[in-house]
Amino acid sequence: MTEVASIVVFTEHLEQSVAFYRALGLPLEDEDHGDGFLHAAGDMGGVHVAVLPASAPGSAAGWRAAGSTFAGFWVPSLEAVMAALEPLGAEVLLGHQDCDWGCRIVVADPDGRAVELNQRDHCPQRDF
Repeated sequence: MTEVASIVVFTEHLEQSVAFYRALGLPLEDEDHGDGFLHAAGDMGGVHVAVLPASAPGSAAGWRAAGSTFAGFWVPSLEAVMAALEPLGAEVLLGHQDCDWGCRIVVADPDGRAVELNQRDHCPQRDF
């Protein structure tokens, strides 16, 4: 069976991106392996997650554009995460949406990558 091993985000805005992903609740710790390559990394449910400085400037392809990808995260509280992201100036790409699996909001990270935030049992149950 194939499993996710890692999610690595390369960024032109290291400090802002680390703050953004920490605001989502990712357990990122500052790391330096002695080679001067400062970054932040941690493990989430057996998946290694890292935010590293990019070797060249640029920004992510637009949401749903060819070549783009986005990560989705379950969060305990959409309201708490959005409150933590507000002072960071995160752009909301898709406001609150009630979906079959729960509720979601899609925001952009500092490099313009779409990031999906999901919460189970957020909205009252609907009658189908």
